Amino acid sequence: MKKVKLLAKIREKTGTRESRRLRGKGFITGEVYGAKEKNYHIFFERREFEKIWREIHGETVIFEIEFNDKKYSTVIKEIQRDVLYGYPIHIDFQILHEKEEITVPVPVILKGEAKGVKSGGILEHFAHQLHIRTIPSKIPSHIEIDISDLDIGESIHVRDIKLEEGIKIEESPDETICTIVGKRVTEVTAQEIIAPEIKEEKGEEKKKKE
Repeated sequence: MKKVKLLAKIREKTGTRESRRLRGKGFITGEVYGAKEKNYHIFFERREFEKIWREIHGETVIFEIEFNDKKYSTVIKEIQRDVLYGYPIHIDFQILHEKEEITVPVPVILKGEAKGVKSGGILEHFAHQLHIRTIPSKIPSHIEIDISDLDIGESIHVRDIKLEEGIKIEESPDETICTIVGKRVTEVTAQEIIAPEIKEEKGEEKKKKE
């Protein structure tokens, strides 16, 4: 799995006021934690993180975070975003240990054009990420699903996904990843259907007035 470096500093003060002060200066606050590890309160440049985020296209990667002259291999557990503008304001990172299983979110990417879409159907993609549990060396950057043979009325569920041995998906096997539905009635068509009834009502009203 791809590794990226992120420079951070320890937050000497914590609390809402201090977090707002740092965010106002262009920083993201964060926590770094793990089993049998200390909990570290950190902050780092938002501009630097957003640059990395654009480069990895939201895929799962190992963040090698450096602070206090030490490096920690981590994965993102949670991102909190600004409710108005959507940029990240706080991120939790979990420290990885080589032989210790971990649960992480992994993006789902659909590959190919479905047979049903070529026939006029519409692709509905429900699960854009899944949580997998495995050891760090087996964490995939994403889960790719080929939908080329998917026809109208057919779906792909979690149980249909085949991953390397030792990787378990935490979601229910019955959860739907995507499906192809028939073509919907368009707004124009709906108006065309309704229009004669409206005209008829107007005609009846006209008769009453006469």
